[in-house]
Amino acid sequence: MTTQVHTEAEMAKKGIVLPSYQDAVWSYVKAQRDGDKLYIGDHVGQELNKDGEMETVRGKVGEGPDAEVTPEHAEKLAAQAALRLLSTVSHYVDGDLDRVDQIIKVVGIVNGTPDFRGHGKVVNGASDMLVEVLGDRGKHARTCTGAGSLPAAVTVEMVVRIKD
Repeated sequence: MTTQVHTEAEMAKKGIVLPSYQDAVWSYVKAQRDGDKLYIGDHVGQELNKDGEMETVRGKVGEGPDAEVTPEHAEKLAAQAALRLLSTVSHYVDGDLDRVDQIIKVVGIVNGTPDFRGHGKVVNGASDMLVEVLGDRGKHARTCTGAGSLPAAVTVEMVVRIKD
């Protein structure tokens, strides 16, 4: 017997709202399906700018003088990137997140200062958000790493198994 999850109703009870889906802007797609797997490309952390529009947060994450983004701020950006990932998943499963069987793998990359060592804590923002929204279906294997250069402070990608 299959249990109905009603993910969207649970999100509403928790006050969690997915951002609007954003199409790819270059010659790629946001996600690619292969059988029951959905491979989702990287999504960056964004926040509202002074004009009330979503804007990518850029800069180096760290705690020293070269840091432009605090680890705590970056963790929130990773959580927001996870919501953007879920928005993409929702788009590809016709708005029914109950079709998510399991998040398989998450890869988080942090644009850190050379001495930054807190990559895992930053990416916890994404992992925690996925579990908050999907429960046990959001638990996943994970890789997190730092990079010397990225288009944003934090970028997250994932692989999802979906039900037909």
